[in-house]
Formats: sequence, structure tokens, C-alpha cells
Amino acid sequence: AQYKNTPKAHMKARIAAADADYSVAKEKCKAQSGNAKDVCIKEAKAVHTKAVVDAKSSQKIKEVKSDATQDKRDADYKVAIEKCDALAGPAKDGCVAEAKLKYGK
Repeated sequence: AQYKNTPKAHMKARIAAADADYSVAKEKCKAQSGNAKDVCIKEAKAVHTKAVVDAKSSQKIKEVKSDATQDKRDADYKVAIEKCDALAGPAKDGCVAEAKLKYGK
């Protein structure tokens, strides 16, 4: 990226770094089990999605801005729903309803 010094090269470098961070996070999640593992993986994916979207948005800010916001909200919504899976009955229903309200689903 420094050699080429173009916005596209910088974007690709940031995406490569995000991919590497995601791989490391997934490996760390393997040590967990059950719902904690699922939540860990969803959180790692959310962080990865945000990093990739941020990298792409630096190149095409106007085109990607609305898509980026939606992708981030979707990633956060999936994490919230995964956390709700640990609950049962009315508590789970309330958690899901709150997540839907917060993320506009």
C-alpha cells in the first residue's frame, strides 16, 4: 500500500488486516463452547464486517455510506439475537423484541 500509494491499495491493505484479525479472533473462539462460542464468533464477524465496510467506505464514501450503516446494524443485530439465545421464555422474547426495536428490524 505504501509503495503504490493509491486509495485502492490502502483499502486492500486494510481489508487484509481485517481478514487476519478475524482469523485470529475465530481461533480464540474455538477455546469456548456452547452459546459463549456462538456469541464470540458472531462478535468476531461483526467486528470484521465493520472493519471491511470502513475500509471500503474510505474509497467511495458517498456510494457506500448508507450500505455501510445498514451492514453495521445488521451485524450488531445478529450479535444481539445470538446473546438472546442464552435466555428462555419471556426473558428471551423481551430480549428479541428489544433487539428488533433497537436495530429497526
